Order: sequence, then C-alpha cells, then structure tokens
Amino acid sequence: MTLDVEELRKMEKEDLLKRLEELRLELIKLKVQARMGTLKNTASIKNTRKDIARILTVLSEKKKNLKK
Repeated sequence: MTLDVEELRKMEKEDLLKRLEELRLELIKLKVQARMGTLKNTASIKNTRKDIARILTVLSEKKKNLKK
C-alpha cells in the first residue's frame, strides 16, 4: 500500500519523521529477506523506497515553506 501525498502533507513534521524511521527499518528487513530468499513480493522493496522518497519530498516542501 503506497502512501497518499495529500495525506502526508496534512501530517505534522514529527509524525512524518516517525513514519520515515519506520519505513527505513522496514526496508532493511525487506532487503534481508530478499537476500535470504524468503521474500515473496519483491515489489515491496520498490514501493517502500518510493514511500520514503515521498516523505522526504514533503519534508523538504515544509522546510521551504517555513523559510518564506
């Protein structure tokens, strides 16, 4: 399940950082499973990476808006 950008934009910075940390840990676990050969859905790695990128983009947008 991918994250919706509009929902991410409504979230507070602290919530975004918490979710980012969770996704990074999940990505590490998925990569380990892939190496061991126990990962059934390899697309989940790609989806998790994209979710991380979405969060980082929203955080960057929020940072830019604060500078204005």
